[in-house]
Amino acid sequence: MTIRIARFAFPTLALLASAGAHAQAYVGASVGRSSIDIDRAARSDAFLDLGFDGAHTTVDDADTAYRVYGGYFFLPYVGMELAYVDLGRFSFRTDVQPTGSLVGRTRIHGGEASIVGRLPIGDAFAVYARAGAYAARVRTRYSGSGSVTVIDGAEQQAKRTTKAAYAIGAIYAFNPHWIARVEWARYDGLGDELTGGSTDANIASVGVAYAF
Repeated sequence: MTIRIARFAFPTLALLASAGAHAQAYVGASVGRSSIDIDRAARSDAFLDLGFDGAHTTVDDADTAYRVYGGYFFLPYVGMELAYVDLGRFSFRTDVQPTGSLVGRTRIHGGEASIVGRLPIGDAFAVYARAGAYAARVRTRYSGSGSVTVIDGAEQQAKRTTKAAYAIGAIYAFNPHWIARVEWARYDGLGDELTGGSTDANIASVGVAYAF
């Protein structure tokens, strides 16, 4: 019995030692361009359904976004990552007849947790993918003019949602500590009807990380 335990223990200890040798913690930050899906037709149609003679919606659906993150690879190819993600600010304006307008300004930010898988290609380059959840706070401020009046107390709407988040990217290690990173990320189903409608968001970003 003792011999069997020893035979089992030695490979297990070797595996743990190998995993420890590849363990790596890192912190980093990235900046890029974000965009969200704003349904202009739906916003215009909502006013037509209320009896307005005409409605036309314009949008500003892109902004600068940033992400601050930290992670840990507990196995050579598998790790986890926590981040704060600010997707930026977006807006829409619907002009209606009789003359009036409604303006909505939205900000999206929150925390993210992901499982990361990476595949080294050579000594310095690797590709990776991650998937997890984004706990977002979506806040929209409304203002009206002319024939459009925002009901008292409805000028600001906020919604907290936890939805799927996923990304693909590539890294390049300049040395054992400094790493460059490019990434495309997707965040699904943020907000609700009160904040202007559920929306999907994308970020294309570049950044740098420091590995310990």
